[in-house]
Amino acid sequence: MDARERVKAEIEELEENLKATKAQGEFLVGVRVERTAAGGTASQKAQEECKYARLRAGKGKLLDNGKKSKYIPVREIDKYQAMCNRGKKIKQLEKRIEKQKQRLSRLNAIAVELELM
Repeated sequence: MDARERVKAEIEELEENLKATKAQGEFLVGVRVERTAAGGTASQKAQEECKYARLRAGKGKLLDNGKKSKYIPVREIDKYQAMCNRGKKIKQLEKRIEKQKQRLSRLNAIAVELELM
């Protein structure tokens, strides 16, 4: 098995992982969950115990509501955290696939230049 075949096999494996990750459910790309304690005039107990969360969009991005942040219910923090984690994994997989495709095209160019094809 030459290098080109190994790269092709890796691309196929990454694409399968990407498809499986997308099939797991909804995902959010470029968004993070930010947790904060109650502030302002909230009681000391609320400031220590209650955690509020919001989705924060990345630099230069907006959420589906057209804003940079969105408050989410405390009971749904885990759901949104899982969606953000899936989005992060999807973005990483897409980036790796793109790099491997570039590598494959370079290897093909070298093979053509050396008349191996």
